[in-house]
Amino acid sequence: MFETLTAVYVSAVTVLFFFWTYGIYAFFRDCRSTYVPKSRQALRGWRLLWTEEDEETLDEHEQQLL
Repeated sequence: MFETLTAVYVSAVTVLFFFWTYGIYAFFRDCRSTYVPKSRQALRGWRLLWTEEDEETLDEHEQQLL
């Protein structure tokens, strides 16, 4: 009886560990396919805004010098 219970327990823990590791893998996969591209897009947008602001300040500074 004890050996059967031990085998069932080890089997259940193994199955649960499989689903747990697959859940972690799926989470990272989803993050890679959704959050990483969104963050890259946001960085591109911020860099574009920063360069436009820098160009505007340079234009204003050049006009003040003339």
